[in-house]
Amino acid sequence: MTGRIRHVVMFQFVESATAAQRSAVKEGLAALRGSIPAIKAISCNHDAGFAPPGSNFDFCACVDFDSAEDYKVYQTHPVHQQLIADTIKPILKARSAVQFELE
Repeated sequence: MTGRIRHVVMFQFVESATAAQRSAVKEGLAALRGSIPAIKAISCNHDAGFAPPGSNFDFCACVDFDSAEDYKVYQTHPVHQQLIADTIKPILKARSAVQFELE
């Protein structure tokens, strides 16, 4: 891959996840752009709730990079890894992700 990369990740949270914990995921991910220069754009939010309960993931983030190398920097960046360990994993039930080249 030689072009721009989009990383899409979706989370399903455990039922016991509080509103504050869910908000902390959104705030933490949005703040990564200020900590990791490799991120060119990030958009994330909770599911809008249009589908029947339980049929969608709870949260999605789309993160854009100029290259696959920039994605790899993000993937292993200590600030990102700390957010995963401290904020995401404690309330994570399921995760799904994909990376693809933007056309």
